[in-house]
Amino acid sequence: MWMLVLACTLPLPAGYFMPVFIYGAAIGRLLGEGVAYMSSGGRVLGQQWTSVNPGGYALAGAAAFSGAVTHTLSPALLAAELTGQFSHALPVLLSTLVANALARSRDRPSFYDALSISKKLPHLPSLKKAFPQ
Repeated sequence: MWMLVLACTLPLPAGYFMPVFIYGAAIGRLLGEGVAYMSSGGRVLGQQWTSVNPGGYALAGAAAFSGAVTHTLSPALLAAELTGQFSHALPVLLSTLVANALARSRDRPSFYDALSISKKLPHLPSLKKAFPQ
């Protein structure tokens, strides 16, 4: 936690991706365990076979959460390359697309753009403001 605070207070917008990826994985795993518990009828998972894979939810949650924070789709690609499992590629990509669409729907800058703007660092201007419709 202290490294996250240090990463946020550095004069450069860097070092925040990995904690966000881990938080997303934790939230996804928690949701996956809940779905697995509910699909098993409340029984202990070791006693009954279930088709729900909480690890897949963790992977999708990590990619979706970090994709929403950075406003990019690259965390989905990163998650697929890191694990080497392409069986989860479609759910990871879809969750990242939905999270990215929800994050962009409010016309807010990404975390890295917001840090650059608040610390008055050079950054690229928004295309929506440069080319009004």
